[in-house]
Amino acid sequence: MRHRRLGLYTIVLLVAGCGWSPPSAVPTTSVACGPSDGPGADVVSGEIAALPAVGAWREVSRGHTADCALHWVVVTAGDASDSPQQVLFFDRRTPLGTPTPDPRPYITVTPVGDDIASVQYQWRQADEPACCPTGIGTVRFRIEDGALTPLDPIP
Repeated sequence: MRHRRLGLYTIVLLVAGCGWSPPSAVPTTSVACGPSDGPGADVVSGEIAALPAVGAWREVSRGHTADCALHWVVVTAGDASDSPQQVLFFDRRTPLGTPTPDPRPYITVTPVGDDIASVQYQWRQADEPACCPTGIGTVRFRIEDGALTPLDPIP
């Protein structure tokens, strides 16, 4: 019996020493969001048509926050890794505009929490190749009073 206790204590100490902690809360999901919660193809096409003519814009990704309110569509004007990109934001089906007036390459958008989208901007520094930009900045956005509001400075 004494050996079993020592074994149990050893396991407890090993687990505690490894920095184990209980799992965090289950992340919020957006299972309830459907296509009718976001912008339709005609609304997205209208917003793409309003972008600067730097090439033929095409959609590369889209998403939304867990509360189904803030939607985005990322578009690109080329096939190269450093082609101009832009993010189109929507309050459900209502256009909110773009976070920057000029297109930028290397944009990634992800949901954060229930009502915030995080836009990661990357850029090349000095003579870096197009594949491997090391400049990076992240800006969180949310809808406040019906407008797209940055919560961090835009790089």
